[in-house]
Amino acid sequence: MRPRGSASAALLVLLGLAVVIALVRLQTWDEPLERDISGAAVMGQELLRGRPLYSDVWDHKPPAMHVTHALSQVVAGYGRGAIYLLGAGSAIVTLLGVYTAGAAAGGAVAGLWAAAFWTVVSGDLWLQANQPNTESFINACLVWAFALLVRIEGGAPGYGRVVLVGALFALASLYKTVNVASATLLACALVAWPPPGAGGRRRVLGAMAVAGAIATLAWTLIVGWFAVTGRFGVFWEAVVVFNRHYAGSITANLAKLLEPASWWSMSSTVPLAVLALLGTVAGLARGDRRRVTYLLAWAAGTALAVGLPGKFFPHYFQLWLPVLAVAGGWAAGVLVRLAPARIAALPHLAGGVVIVLLVVLQLPLYQLSPDDFSRAKYRTDLFVEERRLAHELAVLLQPGETFYEFGAETGLYFESRRRPPSGTFYAYPLLSGPVAARLSAQVVRDLERRPPELFIVVDWAANAKNPVLDWARERYRWAPGDPRRGPFTLFVLPGSALEARMAALPTRSR
Repeated sequence: MRPRGSASAALLVLLGLAVVIALVRLQTWDEPLERDISGAAVMGQELLRGRPLYSDVWDHKPPAMHVTHALSQVVAGYGRGAIYLLGAGSAIVTLLGVYTAGAAAGGAVAGLWAAAFWTVVSGDLWLQANQPNTESFINACLVWAFALLVRIEGGAPGYGRVVLVGALFALASLYKTVNVASATLLACALVAWPPPGAGGRRRVLGAMAVAGAIATLAWTLIVGWFAVTGRFGVFWEAVVVFNRHYAGSITANLAKLLEPASWWSMSSTVPLAVLALLGTVAGLARGDRRRVTYLLAWAAGTALAVGLPGKFFPHYFQLWLPVLAVAGGWAAGVLVRLAPARIAALPHLAGGVVIVLLVVLQLPLYQLSPDDFSRAKYRTDLFVEERRLAHELAVLLQPGETFYEFGAETGLYFESRRRPPSGTFYAYPLLSGPVAARLSAQVVRDLERRPPELFIVVDWAANAKNPVLDWARERYRWAPGDPRRGPFTLFVLPGSALEARMAALPTRSR
């Protein structure tokens, strides 16, 4: 049993690390948000206002992300506070899971090193991890599922533990279905190498079957809800049919996963990855091989979850961060145990060096202004220009006046606090794929019902052939004065009060 003083010291360290995470996230409070985050926030707000998901508010992700944002807005309101709550909260929940998993194979020393590594990499700016992408919530689910599984010892898995693991696996898949890969491989590893005293392979197989049944039940209830409410068809079309088109060839995607160029986003984590690799080799040679095998199964599932969609966006690689943090903690633990007495401090020194290198790789971005920070992260000034225009729209538009943007810059709605006149406000599914015709017709119907005073087109979508653009070209004309706002072009409804107000404004100087 761990001494009470040792447990108290670990708790104090964890509390300090949680405070560090919360404070560091405040540094980027004002950063322009990218489209996935602002879009999920807008969808969460629309759900709270009664617009049904998929049949009105359209997205191709499963429903967990939208519900998470809605719940956050209930607590913190619609705005930056809710985004901060999600980002800092999910990182702290994951911190506790990383410590719990790290301590399972190396005691408090390994757990605290794992937590320290997580504190540094959890906001990795090059992986866009300082903001709550979907991966933030997936990490919280999977690291706790892993921690619960890896700590099974001295008896068969308890019913409560198995049910909780199944629920966590289900929730991870309800954020993104590709996370079934990690859940499946972890369960297979546990069955292949059952914990001693757990009742043997047959007992563990039964426990994992129960966890799988819990996950299946969760999905059955979700699908059943959409069926009962008459939305099964649109749910299936969005989450299954469109995503099959979105991912493309699974074989080609996995082949691309083997190309070194696909991994460039991970360069900022190299110091931790090297330590994790050394620790894994040492663990397989002279450590807890069973638990290291579980970790390798989680890593393999992570690689599949990153590669299956075939897009390799930097934020996809955030799924690796808790894996590396736990592996780094285990590495520190096994090296401390194996190190001769005369160099007992060397593993701790190595861990400290890794943290220093990770900080050095991150620090330059934290010295930038929020706008320059966004430009460096996303290699574009699109989100800076988006926020600038949103603030202008918040002043320009009167209560009750609306706008629609043909593009995917959902921050225009989030920052201006204007509701989109159509629940389909991403142009990507309108331009190609199995739902393009139906969704385009739906957007036209939405806009026809109450034409927005302003129609905005982003440059990358301006030359597309689409019924929504055709509809707008027949009804809108260039906004008075200078219709250009960075990469956006503004069109106004002829004869509207907005057109008269914009005509009376001084000509914009560029």
